[in-house]
Formats: sequence, structure tokens, C-alpha cells
Amino acid sequence: MLLMKKEEFKELLSEKTGPCVSIFMPTIKSSEETKQNPIRFRKLLREAAVKLKVYGLKPAEAEELLAPTQQLLENHIFWRHQSGGLAVFLSKKLNRAYTLPLNFNEMALVAGRFCVTPVLPLFAEDGMFFVLELSQRSVKLYHCSRYSVTEADLSQVPKSVADLLELNPREKQLQFHSSGEGRAAGRGGTSTFHGRAEDTDEDKDNILEYFHSVNRGIGSIMGSSGCPLVLAGVDYLTRIYEKANTYKNLRGRISGGASGLRPEELREMGWELVKPVFEAGKRAALGQFEQLAGTPLASNHLKTILAAAEEGRVATLLVSSRAQRWGFFDEASGIIDLHKKPELSDTELLDLCAVRTLDHGGQVHVLEQDSMPGKAPAAAVFRY
Repeated sequence: MLLMKKEEFKELLSEKTGPCVSIFMPTIKSSEETKQNPIRFRKLLREAAVKLKVYGLKPAEAEELLAPTQQLLENHIFWRHQSGGLAVFLSKKLNRAYTLPLNFNEMALVAGRFCVTPVLPLFAEDGMFFVLELSQRSVKLYHCSRYSVTEADLSQVPKSVADLLELNPREKQLQFHSSGEGRAAGRGGTSTFHGRAEDTDEDKDNILEYFHSVNRGIGSIMGSSGCPLVLAGVDYLTRIYEKANTYKNLRGRISGGASGLRPEELREMGWELVKPVFEAGKRAALGQFEQLAGTPLASNHLKTILAAAEEGRVATLLVSSRAQRWGFFDEASGIIDLHKKPELSDTELLDLCAVRTLDHGGQVHVLEQDSMPGKAPAAAVFRY
């Protein structure tokens, strides 16, 4: 899958010069129906071309803007391996296509900015966490979301006790065993600990010293993000690391060792540990809304929410993952006109609420429609 990174999501948010084309399409994986995917995509491109004309572009200009998709249409291997949802973003500055583990509604939008609500479940404020993989020979730190995993650069962190000694020659001499299969450690052997409960207190002290160094190194990477941290490794090592840890949001450990597990598997196992934390955040947002409902500090009325989002007053926005509301919004006058069916020049207003909330530092939670307060497509808590 061509997953989207958080930095790329921020680029989409910052692109506001227009025209911006956003195309979303669920793809079909079965062998015969796979042939329909490029056909449906071509139909959406024709729809985007019509909307670009309404936006004010000449046919040649619209063709130039959509030109990068031609290469995608001709990529038979790409279409053969599609599963999940396809998201395409085009502007004069950006040209991006992603295959994401999300089930999109089929649509093509043209506006002065990109439509991002369909991909928000990937980057909601409550979706990021770290997995620290510990072994006798190395450490790896993964930055994860519910649907993606990226390995962090630990080039400045000692990856083994031997590295620690090399980087800090004045440190106390740490004792360790060689597993060089008959070769001396200095001639290519690997320095490791046994990693068994019966290892000596000296071994444990050496590992703890090493983990203190790791803790300092990853602390500078995780900073004050507050994202949950999960440990992965044999219990013997994770228990020692817990003594060295100073990160405040350590949320448990993946037991049984992580050797041989792919990063995606670690992400899935880590998600099961942190999921209750994130669900608690959504529950807290729902509880806060219910407590303030009926007062000037909360509303599930779309026009009220959009006006507040434009003014930077939305602290927390709850938005349905599937609903759409189309209409015309004039930023200068604040006039909003809702339409039962989308017209060519319309804006998807729930998406506009989400973008404006994020622009002003608010939080956005994406919920299933059945979980939305009063079954409304959006609900918000205001700062004032």
C-alpha cells in the first residue's frame, strides 16, 4: 500500500491556492472486477474536468492539471494490486496518489483546497503511538498510527553495549559475553547478553546502563509528543528497560519477544494495547459534549459549527466518518447555503469544518455515524 505520512497530510492541509482536485474511490480486488477500477477512475477524472471548467479553468489548463493521472491509468500492475481505497490529490504544486486501508465514498471534488476528511481516520489527534523493539543486539523505534508504521532514525543512539563503550570510552567497563562462534569478539564476534533470568547481577547492571543511554536517545526523538509508548521484547529485557524509562506515557509491553516479527505485526500488537487509551479520548470528547449540550459552548448544528470553526472557536470537533453535507459558503460574509444534492460549485462542508478546526489547533475525532450525538453529522465543543 502507498500509505500517507503525517508530513504529507500536513502538506495537503497547507495547500490552499487552488484549484485542488481530490478524488476518492473504493477499489475492487477480485480478478475479474479489478478491470473496472481504471474505468471508474476515468469516469471520476471526467467529472473533475467538468468541475475544473466551472472553477474557471480552460480545457487545456484542466487537461494539464489532470495529466499526471494518465500515467496512473496506464499502470496495469498498479490496478492489478489495488485493495482498500484510492485517494488522489492534484494541484499545481502537488501530485499524490495513495492506496489506503479505508473504505471511501466515490467522489471527485474541486475547490480552493484539498478535501481531507475521508483520510482523517489515519491522522486523528488520538491515533499516534511508538513501539520500542528491544533485543540483545539492537533497538528499533517505530512511529505508528492505526494504519501505518515508520522506523525512526536511531543513528545517534547506541545500538548495543559495544556501541556504548565505543562512543563513551570513559564509561565504566561493562562486561559482556561473546557469541562469536569460536571467533574472538574483536575479530568479528557479536557481543550479547544471555538474556536469561539466571544471568548475574553484573549482567543486569550492564544492560540497565545501556538502556539508560537508549532512554536518553529516544527521549529526544519522542520529545513532548505525549504519544503512548509500547515496549516489545522478551520480558527479561523489557522489565529492565522499565527501570531506565523516564518517558511518562509508557503503556505496556508486547510479551513473548519480538524476534522475527515484521514492523506491521508489531504495530498491530501495539495497537491492541493503546486502543483503550484512544477510545477513552473519544469517550471523553463525547462526555464533554453531552455535559455542555444546550449551552452556548456546544452545538451539533452545522451552520453554527462552521461559523465557529472559521473564527477559531472550535476546541473539539466530532465528525461522522461517512456523512457528507454539500453547499455554498462565503468566507467573507459568512453566508451558508445548504443543498440537498451537490452542485458543481459546492463545497463539502463537514470537511471544511474539520480543516478549519485543525488550522486553529483544535482536535478532530472521527466517529461512526451511530456514535454521533443526536445522530447529527457533526458536533462541536467551543472554546468560548
